[in-house]
Amino acid sequence: MSGRDGGGRDFARRLLRNRLAVAGGGTPAPVAGGNTRALGALVYTEYVYPFEIAAVILLVAIIAAIALTHRQRRETKYQNPAEQVKARPGDRLRILNIPSEKKPH
Repeated sequence: MSGRDGGGRDFARRLLRNRLAVAGGGTPAPVAGGNTRALGALVYTEYVYPFEIAAVILLVAIIAAIALTHRQRRETKYQNPAEQVKARPGDRLRILNIPSEKKPH
């Protein structure tokens, strides 16, 4: 794993030196390559298992959200647009001929 800064071992040494400086009460010297490279090195070396566990938990949460969204509930009322379009006016309205009542005098 070699890069522009002299390789991965050199980078690891500088990172370790910075951690020791922080533990000794000093301020860390800036790492060549920046904070992004240092953060990536930490995530993929020391924190690889917590990082992978978090990824698995998020994956399970995504799958659960999709499953809950696509399930069919029994209590939900469902309208079938095809049946609504096929309906005729005679199916919807029934006119009854009911004789009117005479009022008592």
